[in-house]
Amino acid sequence: MVFKLAWGKNGTPDTLGSAGDDMDITDLTATKFNQFLIHTLDTAIHRCNITTDDNNNTDYARRQSYNGGADATGINESLMTMSNSSDGDQFLVVYGINITSEEKLFMSNCVDQTTAGAGTAPARKEFVSKVDTTTNTGQYTRIDINNSDVGSFDTSSNLSALGSD
Repeated sequence: MVFKLAWGKNGTPDTLGSAGDDMDITDLTATKFNQFLIHTLDTAIHRCNITTDDNNNTDYARRQSYNGGADATGINESLMTMSNSSDGDQFLVVYGINITSEEKLFMSNCVDQTTAGAGTAPARKEFVSKVDTTTNTGQYTRIDINNSDVGSFDTSSNLSALGSD
């Protein structure tokens, strides 16, 4: 038996035309499997957080590790943190499973530029998160990336999505 996942563009990508704190895809097709590609360019210290369907209830929980260090956790949160504070460009690949009546699970890998140049190694960040379905039992059709730190995402920062059933 062979299983095939046919990934395709899902929703309209969001590329910032000026510095800002928010990137959204509001027209996602409800698919079981999603991949989100996030590239944040730096203006100052920033952090990537995700919510689904504009849900800011305390439905989120996470576990994270920075450069393979000890785990840190958060429960009953109003968002999913997908990167620590950074003062460099970041690239994130986020995988999400989106099955009706099931908790929505997310796994994120992030590379952080840290200081520019070959004299400084990049940082590695891993995050796993889930969304409780008490508030929303259906499939999500919107993804929001928000900055919760003092800086902004710079011009040309981008959020893109792929989906598959």
